[in-house]
Amino acid sequence: MRLVVKGVSVKLGSREVLKDVTFEVGEGELLALLGPNGSGKTTMLRTIFGMLKPLKGVVLLDGREVGSAEEAARKLGFLPQDTPMTNLKVIDVVMLGRTPYLSGLKRPKEEDYRAAMEALKEVGMEKMADRLFSELSGGERQKVMLARVFAQQPEIMLLDEPTAHLDIAAQIEIMEIVRSKVEQGKAAIVAIHDINLASSFATKILMVKDGVVVYAGRPEDVITEESIRDVFGADVVVRKYGRGVYIAPKLKVPNGLRRVHVICGGGSGGAIMHMLREVGYKVSAGVVNILDSDWENAVELGEVVDEAPFSPISDSSHQKNIEMIEKSDAVVLANLSVGKGNYRNLLAALHAANLGKLVVVDRTPFKERNFAGKEAEELYIKILEKAVVVKREEEVLDAVRKLLG
Repeated sequence: MRLVVKGVSVKLGSREVLKDVTFEVGEGELLALLGPNGSGKTTMLRTIFGMLKPLKGVVLLDGREVGSAEEAARKLGFLPQDTPMTNLKVIDVVMLGRTPYLSGLKRPKEEDYRAAMEALKEVGMEKMADRLFSELSGGERQKVMLARVFAQQPEIMLLDEPTAHLDIAAQIEIMEIVRSKVEQGKAAIVAIHDINLASSFATKILMVKDGVVVYAGRPEDVITEESIRDVFGADVVVRKYGRGVYIAPKLKVPNGLRRVHVICGGGSGGAIMHMLREVGYKVSAGVVNILDSDWENAVELGEVVDEAPFSPISDSSHQKNIEMIEKSDAVVLANLSVGKGNYRNLLAALHAANLGKLVVVDRTPFKERNFAGKEAEELYIKILEKAVVVKREEEVLDAVRKLLG
């Protein structure tokens, strides 16, 4: 089944909340709606479900408008943002999803009960069927509400902030359940605030601002520093790894501060970067593989020259690292392990040593952390001959200060 939203505008009171919205979604697609509060995400879902009538435009399912509310409820499942509290049993809450299929006296049949229990099983809540809904945790209640949507057996799920107010483990679990359903041939439109969560699970992103779809496409194409600044008014760092995208706040550093570049990896530079940043230095790092803990620290604290996960340092990344070293006031070579993949970091460190700006943390004997062979060992000896050498990370700050005079 394919949903087409074509030229839809919606007016609430005197305000036009949606303006000429057009997009499509079909089976096997998980579309995430991103935008600030008041941008029109909830209005869009309610309009698609038929709760609101568009001022102009049309919503089509497989090329035609949905007729009755009952017909819409068999094809579209809607999960509202707010979960109402009730003392009903879990199974009774889920059975409400079968309402579009009940006829006559609206009494459920055996097939309705089976559908409800199957839906609970899909979200891992079948053993709590007889528990009171009000006794559940937030994450458990949200899974029951999802099960209610699943029991409805819709082709397209409309989910309004399904991960709101949940801890990170529950958020991921909810999104994995939704993705699993989509992979079975359904479709989902999910209004969500967490950009990292959206980029991890969505096949397509719509970014909405003031009721207008301003960006649309694959997460890796749509989520950029420019688009987030435009839509949310926030300065962030966006890093891409394969088809994935990761964002973090961009630290505002005053102009005029001296810069220290840290050559690190595998967690060897985290404490050094924090220590330097806390006393007022600009901090950068490289070359570090994306999602390495040192990469996460560098993204949070300053700048980073990065490389794809589990990949060796490329020519372009090595050159960027050299350029970063040349514009830095001092460089620190952390107590990192060296293998063939990051051997070029030693070459970069030697370049810094030749420039007279290198501090080396030589806490662990190099032979114990050298996995790149004799060539790396010989190179490290040359580095030590030209660098300021300390034995502990705690000594780095004093060494940098002395180096900079």
